[in-house]
Amino acid sequence: MGQLGHGDYDNQYVPKLVDFFSKVVSAVTGNSFTAFISRGKEDTGNRLYISGQNPKNKAEDKVCLPTLVETFEDKLISKVFGGANHIFAITAPMNIPKSRDTHNLKCSLTGKSPIEGGIYIDILNDNKIYSATDAETPDHKFKLPDLLLFSLEALTSLEKVSWPTLPASLDEYLEKVEPSDSLSFGVNCGMTGEPIKGVCYVNVHAYENEPLRFLSQGAAFKIQEEQVSQTLYYRITRPIKKGKSLPVFPRNMFSAQSETFGYQMKVIPKYNEKEKYVLCSERDLRLPNESDSKNNEKGHEYMINKYKESFDAFYGDMKDLKPEVDEQLVDLINTVAQKLEKNVFDLSENINFPKDEVNLRGAIDKCSNEFLRKRFQILKNFNQKFKSLLPYIDFAAKKDTTRFRNIYAQASVYIFWDVKSELFEKLLAKDAKSSSNPKIKVNRMKASKFIQKGKPDHTGEFTVFGQIYQHFKNAGYSCFKIAKDQNPFTVQFVGEASIDAGGPYREAVSQLCTELQSGALPLLIPSPNQKNDSGQFREKWVLNPSANSLIHLQMLEFLGVIMGCSIRTRNFLNLDLPSMVWKQLVDVPVNRKDLENIDRYLIQCLDDIININKKGVDENSFSEIIQEKFVTTLSDGSEVELIPGGRSKIVTFDARVEWAELVEKFRLNEFKKQAEAIRKGLCLIVPEGVLNLLTWRELETIVCGKPILDIDLLRENTIYRGCSDTDPVIEFFWKALAEFTPEERSMYLRFVWGRSRLPLTSKDFPMKHTVEMLRKGSVDPDIMLPVAHTCFFQIELPKYTNYEILRDKLRYAIKNCQAIDTDGRAYDIWDEDD
Repeated sequence: MGQLGHGDYDNQYVPKLVDFFSKVVSAVTGNSFTAFISRGKEDTGNRLYISGQNPKNKAEDKVCLPTLVETFEDKLISKVFGGANHIFAITAPMNIPKSRDTHNLKCSLTGKSPIEGGIYIDILNDNKIYSATDAETPDHKFKLPDLLLFSLEALTSLEKVSWPTLPASLDEYLEKVEPSDSLSFGVNCGMTGEPIKGVCYVNVHAYENEPLRFLSQGAAFKIQEEQVSQTLYYRITRPIKKGKSLPVFPRNMFSAQSETFGYQMKVIPKYNEKEKYVLCSERDLRLPNESDSKNNEKGHEYMINKYKESFDAFYGDMKDLKPEVDEQLVDLINTVAQKLEKNVFDLSENINFPKDEVNLRGAIDKCSNEFLRKRFQILKNFNQKFKSLLPYIDFAAKKDTTRFRNIYAQASVYIFWDVKSELFEKLLAKDAKSSSNPKIKVNRMKASKFIQKGKPDHTGEFTVFGQIYQHFKNAGYSCFKIAKDQNPFTVQFVGEASIDAGGPYREAVSQLCTELQSGALPLLIPSPNQKNDSGQFREKWVLNPSANSLIHLQMLEFLGVIMGCSIRTRNFLNLDLPSMVWKQLVDVPVNRKDLENIDRYLIQCLDDIININKKGVDENSFSEIIQEKFVTTLSDGSEVELIPGGRSKIVTFDARVEWAELVEKFRLNEFKKQAEAIRKGLCLIVPEGVLNLLTWRELETIVCGKPILDIDLLRENTIYRGCSDTDPVIEFFWKALAEFTPEERSMYLRFVWGRSRLPLTSKDFPMKHTVEMLRKGSVDPDIMLPVAHTCFFQIELPKYTNYEILRDKLRYAIKNCQAIDTDGRAYDIWDEDD
């Protein structure tokens, strides 16, 4: 229908056959054109045709029948996409041009320059460069080092190139055998399937836990037609030792070093004759003439000069950006948007980021507000584009199983919460159930008496955590898969006359969190930084590497269930766990910085020993200073061997780097089993896709909320009964909360609501915080204590006569009054054998 492609310019109001093609593969339309990938009656392959405007790059032309686009005559068209005034054609992979095989470098063997074909980089000898073709001649083949790097990427210079280095001697990795053409490597070529002999090429970029890809020389020298990313290979002439593997390096470590990989396109604005410094209309697709070229040069020069200062300043800000800057900026933007109760896309371009929030984030605390604004706009544009991709990602899939899943795994830290929140809620709602509300009896006095003995509850029977765990160990965890603002069970505190309208449940959850971080349970222990009083994050608790018995792992699984329920109900847990734990729960690799955040002293020691040669220590004096063996001490103080027989193997000067790497590797994985148990419990309550959607920071926030009580947020969600916010007592009250430490503020919230952390935003409050004046007739108010009703988020304040009395009475109440109306029968509290 319409007027394009069927043979004339008349509008057609019923479908009309275009009797031109024998087969149409696909077609797109724009404002004034139709594009076809098709096969004409005389054609032998697919070709690109256009009818309507601009079929031959001439704006004045308009044709009624499809016209061949000759530009693509030698290309195999696979897809075509259309916009309002343009088309975008995708062709099948083409042969990589010869320029990619040309290195403007000098061969250290022959002196030839440039080098044609692949190159070898001798990383064991000052990064000398060899022509791969010349190096494989009989005169050199087995006289060069047994390990070289092999590259097919064309390099023009070696400036700013940082080649991978081996942390240990070559004999640590390769068998001690004589290289020869007949030497078998015991592996097959990944391309041909044939056994490899003589020389073997090993992919440098394989993931650490993946099998390495091996190639024979013939396969390595041939560029694969469908290869779409740069690849480095180790060239080895001796087999790798059994149980050993060569170090792997990320692909992006090398990608910037190649200057001719793939195809480069330079887009230069085109300027018309009348307005030299204004872009031509998008429809002006004329081939440039001599006049155009002159105008283009002038216009281009003008634009470069006009914006050079701004561009240089912007590039100067961005060129050395570290990933953690964006990660922390996204966290800041999410926080600001939540506080302002705005969608992140509605935040002003001229936003002033709160300095107190910026200062909490070490990677951006020294960044100017102008820089943060610029970066915010970049992230904002990226998120707007990425949002449309989310519906196509299978978040239930494992990493490395689908392309989109891999893309998201790499990009997740750059995605705003508002982009993923809708999908997050849908995934949770999909399998939410109504609460069956079972009643659990919890004996807090029994738990208190056990804790006073100073021993951990290894069997999970005596603490509040243990008592609740014992009930559900047999009953199952299905009641925890509930909707937002519900509770999975109700609590009856033995010997305390409480009715659970929400308060006792929240109090029980708060108490089990306190037990987890007190030594009452064997699941969490203070981090080494906390024990040594050094480094950052000294308040953090880590998973106990020794909590590996069956009962311990089951209790950790139950902790994961509690976390999953917290995600669903928004009843936050007062837990202080480091990034090293949260990252493993969302299946993100941990790194050296995470280890430093829990054990700064260890990292300092490793660095000192690795770099001890810079302090004048050599192999002769090393043993006099360092008396280490191949063992390491875990966070719980237990000692483990790094290698079989490690307790009897001394660390030598030459082996110090290998020892340090083994220590780091062991410590990064010291509580992997425990983290897996928690993740297993999480996945019993929330879909695994939810965890795959979240970053570790988001999981921490969703499970634990914000650790510091936000006075302004609490005040915004407070109502008054029998008083007003201008009464002196109320002013005393807010002044006291502002003066309290973060721990005391958390204790106040637990006193008045049974929970230790506030919701994230006003819309998340299930009820308002109520402040009421307590009236007791003629009783002197200054001798009275505040009264809290945890089920109703309510506090009654006596009419204190001054600020100091209110502050001291409130502080005493939150620290000492935790029992809930203990007027039941006292003998019900204790077991018969007590």
